[in-house]
Amino acid sequence: MIVAAVDSEAIAELIAGRLRAEGVPARVRFDSQVGIPRQIAPAGLGFGPGAFRVAVLASDAGRAHDLLAEAEPLRRGRSPAFRVVALVLLIAFVLVWVPGVLDELRALFDLGR
Repeated sequence: MIVAAVDSEAIAELIAGRLRAEGVPARVRFDSQVGIPRQIAPAGLGFGPGAFRVAVLASDAGRAHDLLAEAEPLRRGRSPAFRVVALVLLIAFVLVWVPGVLDELRALFDLGR
């Protein structure tokens, strides 16, 4: 029975490893969405959700779901310094275009006079 489906083989192996560490036999299966064999499939296939599936025995599915539900999700927060730098760069990028846009608007409205 499939207990997880992800786009990355590495993440699928991490999930399977977590289950194996808890005594739940698990294996990773590759399901091609476009008929490409795993041996020649590019990394990070991305042709659809869940190209890599983590499978367990049907009798272990409930325990596997419980173990995976206990896992804390990965939190990817940006530091405040990163946000400030990104905001400053965005503002600078926009300000570079303001004079040209204003000149174009002036030229557009001056044509009618």
